[in-house]
Amino acid sequence: MKTLSNNWITEGLIDVEYKTYLLLAYLSEVKKDFDQQKLYPVLSDLVQHYENILSVKNGRARMREAFPRNLTRADWEHMRLEFSEQTEENDFFAVMDEIIEYTIPRMQAHLEEGKDLYQFVESHLHISPLGVAALANHDGFFFLLAPPGKSASVYQYHSTLMHMPNGPYRALHVSHVSDFALTYTNTLESIKLDLVKSHKSNTLPATYLIESEVLVPWQESLLPVAKRRLMEYLAHT
Repeated sequence: MKTLSNNWITEGLIDVEYKTYLLLAYLSEVKKDFDQQKLYPVLSDLVQHYENILSVKNGRARMREAFPRNLTRADWEHMRLEFSEQTEENDFFAVMDEIIEYTIPRMQAHLEEGKDLYQFVESHLHISPLGVAALANHDGFFFLLAPPGKSASVYQYHSTLMHMPNGPYRALHVSHVSDFALTYTNTLESIKLDLVKSHKSNTLPATYLIESEVLVPWQESLLPVAKRRLMEYLAHT
C-alpha cells in the first residue's frame, strides 16, 4: 500500500495542496484495505501517523520558539520585552495549522472505521481450552479455525511478562507449526495428541481452540486479532 513518511507533515514542500494530495492518496489506500477487511499493518500504521500529527500540533508552540523574532519595544514599567514575529514564521505556521486541522478529523474518521472492523473480527472469535486445561499457560499451542472449518492451522506460542514504565505487559511469540485437514479420523483431539507426544516437556502443554465465525483475510486480520485475543485470555486465566 502507499505509505507516508513519518515526517511527512514537516518535511519537503510545506504547501497545503501538496500535503492534501499526499494525505488523501494515503487515506485512499487505507480505505481500500479496510474495504477488503484487512487490518494490519494498515491500522497500526494509521495509529502511528495520528499520534504523530497530534504530537506536532501539541508541540506547535515549541516550534514557534525556534524561529527568530524582532525586538520592537521594551516595556520597562512592566519589565517586559515585546517582540514581533517574522512574516516567514507567520506564513509557515499558518500553513502548518491548515494542514494539521485538515488532517486530524480525516484520520479520526478512518481510525473509527478500523476500530469498527477490528471489533467486528474480534466479536466473531471464540476461544476455549482444547481438552484438559493445563496447569500453566505461558507456553502451548492454539488451533485457529475459520469457515468452512475443513482445516486447522496450528501455532505454537510462548508468552512472556515484560515490566514496562506504564505497567506489566504480556508479549506473545508465535510460530506456525502446520496446517491440517480435518476428517473423521484426523480430528482436533487426535492432532493435539500428536502435538503432546512431540512436545519436549514433562508437563502437558496448554492448548486452545480459536474459532472464527467469519472469513476474513488470514494474515492481515484473523491471525493478528486472534493473537491479541489470546493474550487477553491468558492474562485473565
